[in-house]
Amino acid sequence: MSNSQIQHPIARSAKVYIGMVLIVFAGLMVALFSNGKSESTAIKVDNADLVAIIEEYQGDRVARVTVSINDLEAVVPEPALPAWVSNASATVPTAAERKKPKIAIIIDDLGLDKEASKRLTAFPGPLTLAFLPYAEDLAPQTAAAKEAGHELMVHLPMQSHRSSADPGNNALLAGLSYEEFSKRINWNLAQFEGFVGINNHMGSLITEDPALMVRVMARLRNEGLLFVDSLTTPNSMGKRAAKALGVPFVARDVFLDNERDREYILRQLETTEKIARLRGYAIAIGHPYDVTLEALEEWQKTLDFKDLTLVPISQIMNEALNREREAAAS
Repeated sequence: MSNSQIQHPIARSAKVYIGMVLIVFAGLMVALFSNGKSESTAIKVDNADLVAIIEEYQGDRVARVTVSINDLEAVVPEPALPAWVSNASATVPTAAERKKPKIAIIIDDLGLDKEASKRLTAFPGPLTLAFLPYAEDLAPQTAAAKEAGHELMVHLPMQSHRSSADPGNNALLAGLSYEEFSKRINWNLAQFEGFVGINNHMGSLITEDPALMVRVMARLRNEGLLFVDSLTTPNSMGKRAAKALGVPFVARDVFLDNERDREYILRQLETTEKIARLRGYAIAIGHPYDVTLEALEEWQKTLDFKDLTLVPISQIMNEALNREREAAAS
């Protein structure tokens, strides 16, 4: 027998456990999607790909992948929309706006600079504002932003490949125990209310790890939240893990301000416009730098005559899901 055919005994026992979990998980998902969920929010769970993700890991790493039944056990409210729908911005596009190419602008790293949060809250929107969960006084900042018509996300801190990069307090780290990893997810999702989902703060190491991303997606599935992959690495497993667990997923198209320069940011916004015209929608991520906000203020004044519409991330998600359903039906 070749070395490739020899399996670690932990891997064999873990696969038995995985099989049991997946059987229970499949039943839970069937119950979930048959319990009052409208067609517009139901998402197919790809159990085959979940198995593939898990089976890529052998030996001790299989033990890390094995999510518990509690991780996968979705609590279904009576009857309720998922949080990414119920917490969405109340801004309703007009019939004319719905036909235009859509752009979502996500501003990351909010909460630490309260003046920047206040300035963005006053922007014409809707913007999508991603707050760092370890910032102070989040409740009044997020409540004001939501009241102004903007959409909220948790900017979830995750470990980067760069050892010098500090993602912040209670970040998701690769070396955490099973219990501590779960505890930190819980903490990060409990710091403010009314958000539609998460995007990753840093996270090039974590998002490349399918084992850990399955853990994250299981929790998002249970909470009815969406995931926006910031794509801090081209090797992210975010999409695959999200699709396997039925989590609504989209990814960032453009970073606006890798260079803190007005002309550079305006060129990045032009790139965002081109993507939106080609695909029908685009997602750009920026940060609360003065130069970024000044460029955004200038750019927003041009949208009407460019025949583009600014939307929150939930409307981009609806667009993406509608296209998936149409493709599956064709």
